[in-house]
Amino acid sequence: MKKTSKTRKKTKRGKKAYEKGADLEKRVASWLKRQFGYKCKKRDLARGKIVKRPYEVDIHALKESFWFGQTDLWVESKAYRLKRTHVTKLVESARDVRDAHEAEIEEWHPSMLMLVSNKGFDIDALGMANKYRIYCVKAGRSFEFIGDMNREDFDNKEESGY
Repeated sequence: MKKTSKTRKKTKRGKKAYEKGADLEKRVASWLKRQFGYKCKKRDLARGKIVKRPYEVDIHALKESFWFGQTDLWVESKAYRLKRTHVTKLVESARDVRDAHEAEIEEWHPSMLMLVSNKGFDIDALGMANKYRIYCVKAGRSFEFIGDMNREDFDNKEESGY
């Protein structure tokens, strides 16, 4: 079966979107290492308690601290405008991984959640992220914390409330 020009265009668009997302992940991981001293694992897998297939975590950032112990940060980075459904999906996935950790199925669970977008956030997404104390970062030329959870909270490792 031959590919039509419409199918080829969709494939090209999909490949471009994937590459933009991968580039954003690299930028975010580099920023977290450089600015905050986190070790980053890109495309890490985390098992949940109720799902069979593991969740793909865009960036699993870890930081060891004498005072705080180990901090695990789950970062979802998207090369498009984030909506409320993205926040809901992240919260539900993180809860499932936390439940798996408590049941000793998974080795880690995130204490902090972060969403990064290079296109911004829908007002409902920000409202929901504020409710769950999720860090929201707009990735433009520089990285800017938006919403209720700010850089000072991040430096103090304020946990997300999911």
